[in-house]
Amino acid sequence: MAEPKDWLFLFPIITAALLYISIFYNVPIMHIILDIPDYPIVPTVEGDVFPFGGGIIDEIEFYIPLVELFNPTYADYLSNIQTGLMWVGIVFAIFYGLDALLLVIDGIRVKTGSKELKKARRKWLWGGITKIISQIIVIIIMITVVPDIVADYTHDLTFLSFTMGLGMILVMVAGGILIFAYILAKIAG
Repeated sequence: MAEPKDWLFLFPIITAALLYISIFYNVPIMHIILDIPDYPIVPTVEGDVFPFGGGIIDEIEFYIPLVELFNPTYADYLSNIQTGLMWVGIVFAIFYGLDALLLVIDGIRVKTGSKELKKARRKWLWGGITKIISQIIVIIIMITVVPDIVADYTHDLTFLSFTMGLGMILVMVAGGILIFAYILAKIAG
């Protein structure tokens, strides 16, 4: 009969695969809509935030020269928001990548027996909970804090909407898989 470590190591590998998919297939992390008041051409800018740029960052890049004709201050605000969103994507990509790498290493260590299943399952539980809680914190920050910062910093630009993207959803699913792996490891002994 197979030992639990012979099949439980697959769960962190599957979790890592989900994280790698969200990075390397450039899955949208979130969708954002900004409103530019009193701007005669296009009042809203919307798009997805990707790990390696594109989406709303490219949309903002297109509008900066147009907005600069009417109000150079708005152009500066849009440029700063563009830079901030670029860093959000980069930070998500770095954290997803490092986390996935550590999960692959952890899965291999469990399979080879160099790490006890009991220690690994505790790590999986806390890793799964951390992934889910971190995404909930990002949602709360994007809904409550970011609109106020944008309003205070830019005076007239409005952060209209935020929607979770597939990247955030995959991280929550990855957290659920790790918690499920913990439960199965606990049952298996």
